Amino acid sequence: MKTLGLLLSLLVVFAACRQREQAVTATTATTTTASQTAAAPPEATTTGTDIGSVMPEYSATWLDGSKFDLASKRRSVVLLNIWATWCGPCRYEIPELQALHAKYQPKGFEVIGVSVDESGADSVKQFVDEQKMTYPVALDPDGRLPAMLQTSMLPTSVLLDRTGRIVWKRIGAIPANDAELLRAIEQAL
Repeated sequence: MKTLGLLLSLLVVFAACRQREQAVTATTATTTTASQTAAAPPEATTTGTDIGSVMPEYSATWLDGSKFDLASKRRSVVLLNIWATWCGPCRYEIPELQALHAKYQPKGFEVIGVSVDESGADSVKQFVDEQKMTYPVALDPDGRLPAMLQTSMLPTSVLLDRTGRIVWKRIGAIPANDAELLRAIEQAL
């Protein structure tokens, strides 16, 4: 019984440390974002997936079967959100993504959901309808975007400014009214 109690205590401590580590990483990333954005000249065109880099070329398929090309979204501020219908944290953040899309869309902002579901367009469409998601959704069943961003965690989101530069990045769900994300969106707009 003591061993079980000790194991449970260690598990709680590990979880708390992991949450702290993620919070520190997010804060560091945001701090890095501001300093890199200020330091990087507008003409710099370093391509990559780190904050401050220009997002590499990416294309997928919209739910209606037409082609989605990220380059066509230049001149807009874009929040790319990688998610799946079976992902609990992804479901948690949908209302916040919907609220951000509705609030900032008139200013040239767009949330684009990128589903990595392998179940096909029909099941994703049904989920989108059930969740009343009005922001556009692209399909990436091969997981090309997560591979590009070097992540296996869902959800993962990146914010691109009007030049396609990554100005904010988060691995994990976006909480309601996330001050760092709101600040990054306002600065990018």
